[in-house]
Amino acid sequence: MKVVSNFKNILFGLIILFIFGSVAYSVEFRGVATETYSGMSSKKKINETLEIAKKNACKNAFNKYVQGMEESKRMIFESIEDQIYQNLNEYMVCSTVVEEDLDKKNKKVTVVMKAHIDETRLDIEIKKSSKIFDSTSGEKSSLAMFFFSRTVAAQREFDEKVSNVEQETKGIEIDEEETETGISSTTTETNVTTTGGSTLKKANVTEYIVDDNDTAKLEAGMKEIFTKARFEPKSGGRAIRKDWRKLKKEIVASLESGGGFPEEVKWDIEDILMEKNMSYVIFAYFDVGVPETDPVTGNKMVNVALAIAEITRLGDGDPVSLGTISGVQMRGKGSNSDIAKNNALSLTSKATAQKLVALINSKGIN
Repeated sequence: MKVVSNFKNILFGLIILFIFGSVAYSVEFRGVATETYSGMSSKKKINETLEIAKKNACKNAFNKYVQGMEESKRMIFESIEDQIYQNLNEYMVCSTVVEEDLDKKNKKVTVVMKAHIDETRLDIEIKKSSKIFDSTSGEKSSLAMFFFSRTVAAQREFDEKVSNVEQETKGIEIDEEETETGISSTTTETNVTTTGGSTLKKANVTEYIVDDNDTAKLEAGMKEIFTKARFEPKSGGRAIRKDWRKLKKEIVASLESGGGFPEEVKWDIEDILMEKNMSYVIFAYFDVGVPETDPVTGNKMVNVALAIAEITRLGDGDPVSLGTISGVQMRGKGSNSDIAKNNALSLTSKATAQKLVALINSKGIN
């Protein structure tokens, strides 16, 4: 009996673990549906209508999830949506009734259902449908990465030209003998002081420092995502080798002065990579924020934001830009500023890589 009791406890624990484990990798959405029936109201007719409403409410919840997909991911999903909708129960658990309303007068039933959607499984199906995933190991797309980070070093601000006007009034007493009447008269003196530059306000100038050590950290975060997506990611500097020192110097100078990747340098790099039969090249740079202190924990916090990332497809003809992304921002935390910065770089680079992979897949090319 004791053995049976222990077995039941273990089985119960596994069931609980399975349930909570499934929920942990899912996202929750709620759907609603209203169905009507005709003829006389009966328990059987109402129950049949209720089941139809539940099914449609679950589908409505899934549709809400699909509407929230990013554009590139949704484009791939739409190519396999028939397969997904035909087997919808394999991608979500939808059995909880949140609200149920029966309107016998108008012969209609309204139901609100809660659905837990298995996002991980859907992502696997989407990746399997991408061109990259379908290619054989000998056909994997090679990809060169050129990543930089920069931190604000100094900022010069120019004030607008300002004129301060000061007026001082002085009184003068004048006596006239003819009338023996005192007539008071006043004079005003005006002093003008001008400060600042020209009448047209100059733009502020920001200077940056590019940290070479961050390049390897950014590449590490990106390589993990690109490799899982069945690319062959390579460090850009190693890919072009002997020309890298000169080209890198021009890139760093531009980034540190507040600019981006010089177009002429990008063209030179693309030409070199095409001779080496590379499939894609990515140019990206990230802005690193000033360390802050968490008022609750006392840990350091650093924000890292993607300024811009552009991916270009290389081939026999001229290189073709597949698009750009920006606005990816993550915050890293740690016991000191360096750890917080490294964590932020890792999070931001991985999020950027995921968006770039989705962008390539959305084009339906390899």
